[in-house]
Amino acid sequence: MRNPDLRKEDAKPQFRDEDFDFGSKKKQMLGSQGQIIELEGQDDAKSEPPKQFKAQIAGTEQKPGKWMMDMLSTEYTVYKFTIGFGKHKWEISKRFSDFDKLDNRLNDKFGLPPVGLPPKKWFGLADPELILERHKILLTYINDCLKRPVLLHSRELQQFVDMPPEVVDIVTKGK
Repeated sequence: MRNPDLRKEDAKPQFRDEDFDFGSKKKQMLGSQGQIIELEGQDDAKSEPPKQFKAQIAGTEQKPGKWMMDMLSTEYTVYKFTIGFGKHKWEISKRFSDFDKLDNRLNDKFGLPPVGLPPKKWFGLADPELILERHKILLTYINDCLKRPVLLHSRELQQFVDMPPEVVDIVTKGK
């Protein structure tokens, strides 16, 4: 036992029962890959494939920006991702700083850091190799967030990935 002074009645669950209720009468759970798994009725051949969140790289875009009190002109990179869940697909575009803000919010609220973000850089941000490497790490980050039930149910992540209302309903209420 890790903490012998901790009594059983002092322990608090990390998740609520509602976090695992997807609104179906069948027993379900959220799998380690972010998919909804039916625990009963697996032999039903007409059931649809499991719904699973999956983000994919959809390109980048360089945009003009201002820096240092609007005196210096510079460009910044927008990272694009396509996110799919079952038959739903949508695209998001985010700056690295958006990921950094999300990471700070999730850490402050849940204390569950997903896989780490790449280090911040001040120079060489337009380097194609750096952009590609960052894009891959950001993809891993967002897919890791989408696999974690406690983060998937958070408004912070739902808003960050611009989750459509019908997908939010499926995730939170099972509709």
